[in-house]
Amino acid sequence: MPPQSLQPGHFNHIALMTCDAVRCAQFYCNVLGFRLAQRPAFPFEGRWLYRAEAGVMIHLIEDKKFRPPTEPMNTRSHHFAMQSSDVSVDLQLLAEHGVETVERVLPDHGYRQVFFRDPDGNVIEIGEWPAVAEMIVPE
Repeated sequence: MPPQSLQPGHFNHIALMTCDAVRCAQFYCNVLGFRLAQRPAFPFEGRWLYRAEAGVMIHLIEDKKFRPPTEPMNTRSHHFAMQSSDVSVDLQLLAEHGVETVERVLPDHGYRQVFFRDPDGNVIEIGEWPAVAEMIVPE
């Protein structure tokens, strides 16, 4: 019999690399509505960000040697995603902020997905999906 699984709670944070924590934090605050959160006095630069509606923090970890990817965005590589209440409005706002996007339609469902990068190349997705409870595979 396999061992019992862990029972973790909600996600607490997503850690992302950046070569400029101030610039990257400004992006998350100005474009995605995050707010600065208290951060311990670590011996390295970084920023903690929070958006209550997202229910998760973003921890930006600065490394001056970090270099953003130069290849075209791969929407199937690692990324994080947040629910959108109106993809059309979000596309317009991203354009106003000068953020390049890639739009996809979720096969079999028709839901729109929008992918874009933060200043350090981390991929973010916003999309319109059903409630998570509706997506669970029955046992």
